[in-house]
Order: sequence, then structure tokens, then C-alpha cells
Amino acid sequence: MKEISKGDVFVLPAKNVTQLMINHYADAAEDHNPLHVDPEFAKTTRFGGTIAHGMLSVAFIQELMVRTFGRDWLENGVIEVSFMAPVRPGEVITAEAKVIKIVPAEDSENKRQVRMQVVCLNGKQEKVIRGTTEVIVS
Repeated sequence: MKEISKGDVFVLPAKNVTQLMINHYADAAEDHNPLHVDPEFAKTTRFGGTIAHGMLSVAFIQELMVRTFGRDWLENGVIEVSFMAPVRPGEVITAEAKVIKIVPAEDSENKRQVRMQVVCLNGKQEKVIRGTTEVIVS
């Protein structure tokens, strides 16, 4: 892995969220809440239409962390997020991560703990998710 420094920013290529993607996520998660998969029902809610599962957007952050940290992320990554706004079919979502802290890992002389601020942004650059991640890297 390349050298990582405080202030570095990593970006996942934009993802176009479609109703089909939401439906596939519902199948994988076995979560068929009509708010996500039934446009007619969802029109009657305060959202006025279907919205993506929050965890679908979190999956974009997970993908970014795997691309950035690989096996280290899979073995010890930690994520904490808050959901800020719904994601609707047709929106384009970008996941970004910024290194905010790097310290020596407690249990190893040659490993570092990397803390990152993470966000998912819609096409209007509004935060739909914000949070932090931590991972111990070699």
C-alpha cells in the first residue's frame, strides 16, 4: 500500500443509484420494506417516493475502504455513520474519505492506526451520510 498522510483524500467513482439497484439490495438483505421497493406505496409517505436502504449507501463507503486498505480493512476496519438525508433512485452518490489522524497502533511497533472522516454526497454535494472509520494498517 502506498504511504498515507494526514489530509489525504480518497474518492470512490460516482454511483448512479437506480430502483433496480435498490431492489437487488432488498433481495440481498431480505428487506423488502415497501418504502424501498413499492413506488406506489412510497408515494403516499413523507418521502413522496422510494428511497434506498441506508446500508446501501454505507456499502459505497465500505467499497472505498476496501479499495484503499484492502485486507487490513476487511480484518479490522471499524465504521460509524449517521444518516443525514434519503437517497432516491436517479441520484448519483460519491463516497469520500479524508485522513484526519494517524498514530502508532497500540499493539505493534510497525503498524499505524488511521482515522478518516467519511461522507457520501449526492449530486447537489449534500451529505447523505457522514461518519468516521478507523483501521490498523501495516
